[in-house]
Amino acid sequence: MARTTRRHRRRRQGRPAGPLRHGRGRPPPGTRTAGRRGARGRTRRPPDSATDNAPAGPEGTAQAPAPEATETEQNTAPAAPEASAAKAPAASAASENAPGARTAPAPAAPEAQAFLDAARAGTARTLPPEPRGPRFRLLGALALLPVLLTGLYLGVIATPLYEARSVIAITRPGDAGNSVQAGLLGGEKPVNLQDVFRAATFIKSRALMQDLEAQTGFATEVSGPAVDPLRRLRDIPALSITRHGRFDRYVETSVDVQSGLLTLYVRAPDPDRAIAVSEAVLTSAEAQVARLGQALFDQRRADAALMRESAEAQVREAQARLLTLQMRYQDVDPRQRVENIYARIRGLEEEAYRTRTEIQKAQIAGVGENRQTANLEALALQLDAQIRTEREQLVAPEGTSATPLNTMLAEYDDAALELELAREAVREAIEAEIAANREAALNRSIFQVVVQPDTDDIPAYPRSFGTILTVLIASIGLLAVILSGRGATAGARQP
Repeated sequence: MARTTRRHRRRRQGRPAGPLRHGRGRPPPGTRTAGRRGARGRTRRPPDSATDNAPAGPEGTAQAPAPEATETEQNTAPAAPEASAAKAPAASAASENAPGARTAPAPAAPEAQAFLDAARAGTARTLPPEPRGPRFRLLGALALLPVLLTGLYLGVIATPLYEARSVIAITRPGDAGNSVQAGLLGGEKPVNLQDVFRAATFIKSRALMQDLEAQTGFATEVSGPAVDPLRRLRDIPALSITRHGRFDRYVETSVDVQSGLLTLYVRAPDPDRAIAVSEAVLTSAEAQVARLGQALFDQRRADAALMRESAEAQVREAQARLLTLQMRYQDVDPRQRVENIYARIRGLEEEAYRTRTEIQKAQIAGVGENRQTANLEALALQLDAQIRTEREQLVAPEGTSATPLNTMLAEYDDAALELELAREAVREAIEAEIAANREAALNRSIFQVVVQPDTDDIPAYPRSFGTILTVLIASIGLLAVILSGRGATAGARQP
């Protein structure tokens, strides 16, 4: 009776009524309560299917979907005094008459129940904070370690290379001061750019590498242990890398299209070695430019000589044809013969005209029946016969030849004209050959070294600061990408 009274007193004061204690102050078997502490205790519930499958909270404990309040939360929720007073006898009777049974929890207020549900939902959606240890390890592995390895390689293993720089100009005496228009906005450019680009192409070719290998053994030197493994020349078939493809690391050129100057860069482990290789490159390039220019002019002179020889052959053919005509017609110059015939015809016609004039005068005077007039008429008839004979010689075959004199003259004129044209072609071919020889002598390309090869006191490679800065930026970028990917993956896993 005393225990029941104590419970009623606790409910009137607004505190949850604790379970009845049996025996030595312990609850009956099978009953789980908070004991004397009430709301400060933590109630344990037996695991069930809903609790085991609930998502984990911040502390790693299972979070239930909160279908109901626990016994402690129900006992700690404040209840109305009227409800406590009305249910006190029934609770006392149940506790006394049913030992070992659970104490009936007090109902929680709707506001408290909603607050608890909202708290559980917010806790379930909150991810546990990621520990900082893995981030620092990732930063060291992706950002600091590559920089340290790069600095160690550049400082200990990398081979210092000295750069010899020289400037070359290729000019022609006939093109001094001349330039060509390079478009609307390009301005003017020198006319020797073709020679400059040909020289630059030869310097980048495999032929130059072979010449340097034969003269100085430079390719073998930079392919051996004298150079660090990364800059060493080697053939890597798996990556399609050849020695010639990487040779521009040691021999490089650049062309200034505005001034027409060619800059040569040669890199070697020793300053004197770089200068010696530069001089060998300049010698080979000069010989190649001279060969190209000489080959071009030789080709031009050969073409001019061929034209001259062809014209001379045509002259010989025309002369042979003319000689054949002369031998066939037994006449050195048929033109002169024809001219003589026309001259005789003209003379006969003039004489016949005078004779007929005399005859007409005699007839007018009334003395046309005398002997003198008869002689004049006979003379006129004879002159007409001679004129017809001379005219027949021009169009009719004569003697053993079946060709008329006019046809013979036409053939002779054609042969003479052909001979004249052939001789004119010979004169033009000779003039072209003379011009080609003059151009070959005056417009020959001249290879000039404007700046002699020279090196600095400090090596040009490796460029430690720029390389380390590039590696650092790339490492930080890779780290940022990895962290962004991890954050996106963690966000996608949230319920």
